[in-house]
Amino acid sequence: MRLEGDNVKIGKLIQQVESFFLVVIAILTVIGAIKEMYLIGLKRDVGLQDLLLMFLYVEVLGMVAAYITSQQIPITLPIFIAITAIARVAILQKEQEPIMIVYESGAILMLAIAAAVVNLRPAIRPAAPSGPPSNDGAGGTMPRA
Repeated sequence: MRLEGDNVKIGKLIQQVESFFLVVIAILTVIGAIKEMYLIGLKRDVGLQDLLLMFLYVEVLGMVAAYITSQQIPITLPIFIAITAIARVAILQKEQEPIMIVYESGAILMLAIAAAVVNLRPAIRPAAPSGPPSNDGAGGTMPRA
């Protein structure tokens, strides 16, 4: 019995640490977005790479918000973040071997296919204690560990 109580305490401690880091991630993301807007204002020019970076900030905040509200991260959010990050890298690297563009494009294509597959398959969630499993087709999620 004592061991079970200790496991619950450790689990709650880990959840509190996780919540703390989520708040830190959200705060640092907002700070990074504000810094980027300031730099855009200083140079009085907005490039595609700036917009993609802002989009990355928005996606990270969306992922944190989704996790806080539902205790799950829709699996497509990290995939979209990866697609945006690869696109940004491809745009920033002006002088690169042509094969690198092919590799980056291939990576984006594979991630896009993965996102499509995840969104097309029905969501299978564990059964609730009092009911059947949910199969609402809302896309995959990464459940809380």
